[in-house]
Order: sequence, then C-alpha cells, then structure tokens
Amino acid sequence: MVKLLIATAFVALMPGLTPAVAADSSPEAQCSAAKNLQLPTFDMKVASVDHVKDKGPAHCLVSGSFEHRTGADGKPYAIGFSIALPDNWTGRFLVQGGGGLNGVVRPAVGDVASGGKNALSRGFAVISHDSGHKGEAWDTSFRADQIATLNFAGWSVEKVTALGKALVAAYYGKSADRSYFAGCSTGGREAMASAQRFPTLFDGIIAGAPAMRTSRSNMSLAAKNVAMNKISPASADSAPDRSKAFSDGDRDLVLKGILKSCDGLDGLEDGMIANPGACKFDPASLVCPPGKADGCLTKQQADVVAETFSPTLDASGRPAYVAFPYDTGVMSTTDPIPGLMRFDDKRNRQFKNNAMSFDVDDAVEKADIGDPQQRLINADQWTDLSSFATRGSKIIFFHGVSDPWFSSNDTVGFFNRMSAATKTGKRVEDWAKLYLVPGMSHCSGGPAGLDQFDMLTRLIDWVEKDEAPRSVEASGKAFPNRTRPLCPYPLHAQYKGEGNADNAASFECRNN
Repeated sequence: MVKLLIATAFVALMPGLTPAVAADSSPEAQCSAAKNLQLPTFDMKVASVDHVKDKGPAHCLVSGSFEHRTGADGKPYAIGFSIALPDNWTGRFLVQGGGGLNGVVRPAVGDVASGGKNALSRGFAVISHDSGHKGEAWDTSFRADQIATLNFAGWSVEKVTALGKALVAAYYGKSADRSYFAGCSTGGREAMASAQRFPTLFDGIIAGAPAMRTSRSNMSLAAKNVAMNKISPASADSAPDRSKAFSDGDRDLVLKGILKSCDGLDGLEDGMIANPGACKFDPASLVCPPGKADGCLTKQQADVVAETFSPTLDASGRPAYVAFPYDTGVMSTTDPIPGLMRFDDKRNRQFKNNAMSFDVDDAVEKADIGDPQQRLINADQWTDLSSFATRGSKIIFFHGVSDPWFSSNDTVGFFNRMSAATKTGKRVEDWAKLYLVPGMSHCSGGPAGLDQFDMLTRLIDWVEKDEAPRSVEASGKAFPNRTRPLCPYPLHAQYKGEGNADNAASFECRNN
C-alpha cells in the first residue's frame, strides 16, 4: 500500500514525495495502484478506480468518500467525490460545481461554459462532489444536521478542493500549477461563496446563474404565481386553472409585444433582445380598446404581466426581490424549466401553489429571520472581494436573461455592489467580468437563446497570460449557423449596420 505524506490539508508537497507508482509505469498500472492511496489528513475511502479510454480522453477515474461520521440526526454522512485524472495532464485542476440541493456526485468533466470542449478534454484534473449528503435534487432532510448544512453552504468546496489537490499531488508526484472552479445555479452560488469566503483557494472562477438568495427568489415566484391564480378560473377541483388565465394566443401576443418594443434596440430585428437594459415594454399597450375583444389583453391580464416582471415589493414599497427582464424565453415550454409566465406547467415548482393571497413581509420575515441557516447558505450579502482580487485571481459571471428562476438583474445588482465595495486600487474589469446571455434560460436552453460559449478558455488566458477577455462568441441550436458576441456588462452587442446579420463580426460591443 502506498503511503503518502501531505504536509497540510491544502497540500504542500514535501521534498521526496513520490507518485502513487513508479514514474515509468503504464497509465493503467498507475491508475490501478490509485485504489491503495492513503492521505493521512483525510479518512478517505476509495470505492472504485477505473482507467477510462472510451469516454473522452484517457483518464483514471477515482470515486470515493471522506469525512465519515454520524450526524446529529443519527444518519451516516460523508462527502462523496469523483475525480478524473487524465493521462495527459496539463498541470491544471478544476473543481466542478453542483446543482439543486446537491446530494449526488455528477460526472467529473467540467463542462460549464466550456464551449463544447470540457475541462477534462483539455487535460484538467477534475473533481466533483455531493457537498456532503445523499439525496434527491430537492431533499432538504440533510439540514437537520449542522455540519451537512455548513457543507452545503460552501464549506464542502474548501474540503473537496483540499482533497482534490492532495490526490493530484499524490497521483502525479507534483502539485497542480493552477486551480479553477466552474459552476452554474447552485454551482454558481458555490463559486461566489468560494471567492467570498475562501479568497485564496482558486486562481480563476466561473459563476453562472448563481442561486445566491433562493429564499428571496422563491418568495418572489410564489407572489407572481398567486397573482396569476387570482385571474384564473376555477377547475373541477376548485383550484385555479392557470392554463386558462392566458390562451395560447394571449401568450403569443405578449411575446410579440416584447419583441416589437425591444428586438430592434440593438440595431437589428432578429428574434433576439441583445440590449435588455434599454427594453421598456409596457403590457398596458396590449389592453383591448373599447369594443374590441380579440387580439388584445384584458386589463387584468396586462396587470398580471406587469406584476410578473416587476420587482416584488414589501408593504413599505421597497423591493423584496428585483424585477425580471423582459426577454424571449418567458413563454417557453421546451426547456427543462418552463418560462417565467408558465406557472401552468407541471414542471414549475410553483405548480401546486393554489393560494389566493400572499404576504410578502411575512414571507421575508420567515426567510430572513426564521431561517438563519438559509441566510448562511445565501451568497448575496458579502461584496468585498479585495483579498481575492489583490492576489491576482479572476472571476467571470454569466447569466441567461430568460432565466425563470433567478433574475439576471439580481446578478447585475450584486456585480455593481461588489464593484463598489471592493477597494483594491484595481479597476474591477481587471479581475471581474459579467456576461448577460440574451434569450438563454437557466444555465442553458431558451427558444431564442445562443447557449454555447467558451468562457473557460478566456478565463485560462486571463489567469495565465494576463489577457483580459472582451467579447465571447456564442452559438446554439436555437439559430443554426448564427453567432453573436456576448459583451462584458454594461456593454451589449450592437449591429454595425452592415454585414452578415448571422455573423458575430457584424456586431460590436457598445454602451447604452
């Protein structure tokens, strides 16, 4: 059995430390020997070791767990992990973010914002994990245990990173040259929390559609659902039938109204809204004039549309959650998560909410005062990233403008607050970028969104070559053969007035 000496949990590779097997061993033999790895600072148990050749680049896949214990609720807990160690390693290491409430170990490939070529395919060692508990996507039972909740709040990222760096050093006989993190949704929150709470952990971070304060975003969605309930006729079981609050024609009318008001603001009418900051659509413009009943909305319908996209206000009139932007994916039923106005879709997490009233102040009090665990899980409050920025680390945010779960305006708000609070003497654009993705739903998809883009390459070049990213080219299935530049906030893509309208080169990044 191979004994490895790790100086600290953060892996200071000691002189004389040797890899798992002799350097001249075959990759298969080296991988096989990995099942005997021992890390004295971790109670690691290796469950399986496989040398994989038929799924991407050849790599050693090590799966296991550590931090084994019995929780306060009497249940067994551990942090499960899977690490992919490529035969042709580049010296880079990436921690992959989770999703939902975690609870499962996803394939360790590092595919967030990678443009179709994941981190493993690029020669990264990649580790994924379950954040310290087992369960289905929305199983909250782990919150009965303090450590499990702390791990979900972000502490598991620090622990898994330490383990991953130790495994990399043990397997290859040298420490990783650079360390990265990439995640979306829950993984985006983990990315933010890492930059906030563990500012020396990563050289580069990608934070997509961060679930930074689900207590407030869920509250806002509940309020919007109730607004639709109020204008919905009762079904046979007396519950509001939201499918009849708006007909297909009504929904199409709303979408066309949004496009008519906002599509051309980027200099081109192309079914995409590239300048959401300038979009000023007014649902009242669709209200039926006297004597007309078809091809228009009732005042009640228009009011619900307006409320759906407006900030959710408390009793004093202050925003309890930000507005959602008007965009092309608001009526989507083709994405895994339906569009913002599709509360009638059974996949919507509000679908069973049949309430006819909603108290925003009560909901805020329950979220902010009655659930202190959630306040710790949330990542929206800490805005000073001065240590992260000063050490030379970089962070890239991205968010789909059609995201129906978390408003991209919330990420914009955080980015602005972060920019103001971080005092380093550096310009924020020297260490942080935000890209809004027109038409994209939650992390991907969108009936009029281009959701394929490579921010990982841009991050690598920024960290390792000091080449700051500018625009990032996007493409996707929604518009085959079309490319568009994604511009760093507050810029947007504007058509130059000439050139192929489906070519990113015909656009430039401009401010409003």
